[in-house]
Amino acid sequence: MQKPSNPQGTRDFGPEVMRKRNYILNTIRAIFEKFGFEQLETPALENLSMLTGKYGDEGDKLLYKIRSNKEITQEISEDEANQIRNMFPDKWIAGESKLGLRYDLTVPFARFVVQHRNELTFPFRRYQIQPVWRADRPQKGRFREFTQCDADCIGTNSLLNEADLIQIYNEAFSALKLEHTVLKVNHRKFLEALVDELKLDFPVARFTTTLDKLDKIGEEGVIKELQNLGVDADKCSKLFNIIGQSELTEANLQKFAIAFNNNELAMKAVSDLSEILTYLKGQTMNIRIELDLSLARGLDYYTGCIFEAIVPNSGMGSVSGGGRYDDLTGVFGLKDVSGVGISFGVDRIYEILESSELWPKDLYSNSTVLLCHFDEASQQYAVGVAQKLRAEGISAMVFPDSKRINKQFDFANKAGIKYAIVIGDNEIKTGELSLKNLLEGSQENLTLDATIEVLKH
Repeated sequence: MQKPSNPQGTRDFGPEVMRKRNYILNTIRAIFEKFGFEQLETPALENLSMLTGKYGDEGDKLLYKIRSNKEITQEISEDEANQIRNMFPDKWIAGESKLGLRYDLTVPFARFVVQHRNELTFPFRRYQIQPVWRADRPQKGRFREFTQCDADCIGTNSLLNEADLIQIYNEAFSALKLEHTVLKVNHRKFLEALVDELKLDFPVARFTTTLDKLDKIGEEGVIKELQNLGVDADKCSKLFNIIGQSELTEANLQKFAIAFNNNELAMKAVSDLSEILTYLKGQTMNIRIELDLSLARGLDYYTGCIFEAIVPNSGMGSVSGGGRYDDLTGVFGLKDVSGVGISFGVDRIYEILESSELWPKDLYSNSTVLLCHFDEASQQYAVGVAQKLRAEGISAMVFPDSKRINKQFDFANKAGIKYAIVIGDNEIKTGELSLKNLLEGSQENLTLDATIEVLKH
């Protein structure tokens, strides 16, 4: 018999892991809702035509395409189709791919907006927490199936949205005890200005795709790729003299304006980022916000500000990214609808919190109360007690089998349950319950009301 296993790049999540994942998701969800975002879900499957061409050449290679035998057999007669099935009963006879698994949540969101534009009130703020799939090479922090946690605002050009997203970053990473996070910020116009200043004779998208590899192949690797594209050594030197990292401040923006010789494209970036700083004035920022002109995030649909968050010394790449897209809906027939959004990489954040042991202490215990019993009568009594606990919002479970009390305690300990209530003849007669704290080894006899008070606190 074949040993069961997961497909490479996918994982199962048991109860302990889910408690931790939900801690991350619920923390971020609460912050999204505090800033006026409403929840949305879209199907795992999208028409392949909706996905292709939206993520650049590299992204298209990572799309999971769904192929069907049904489509090829529909193109011929039923008799011929049956002959094919009889000839190749165990073979996959692939038809043309027409469906794909979603690669991210932004493109499906744009498709949703176009389809439902007459039902939506703009500006529309939505958040979405769902899995996505990429045919990538699995490695640390990189999976083929993973969860994205997105927030987008569409139908407005206001840069107040970018300022709100920066505040969301600050609140989320602070709440998760990752205050040393660095939020890198760039602007597409800076990248266009670099192409303009260097007088490169190939598209901006080709340049950004190469520059986006800087953290993977280093400065030397990027220079080599650019030189293969015909960029001479002097221009490469000028490029790396301009780009760099510094704190996002008005003074540093003006330094970049000078470095670009007040290039018109660069000045648009300076103007936008200055306006965002105006909205953030007076706000306390726990994370570092850094202006990084090498940040490209090689997706073709970004047109304005670009974001990427990293946790230094974590061994991970970016844990979040996003940016402004002025016409993503245009490819679906709705022109000139600007939006901006960010996406948290929940799986990478999980790995960082796990390695640094930054989980709240109460996540390590099961919050369910186990009701233990000695016989059928005490079990039946326990059922009534459990119903009253649940009515008060307390998670409760009656042990379902007739086993010795020490076996019931063994189950509770293995399941990480903190509290057990023991019910026997005496508890039924007096109405008092024996509440046992399994972690501390303490026990006290309390009325039901007093037991509820202890469990609620």
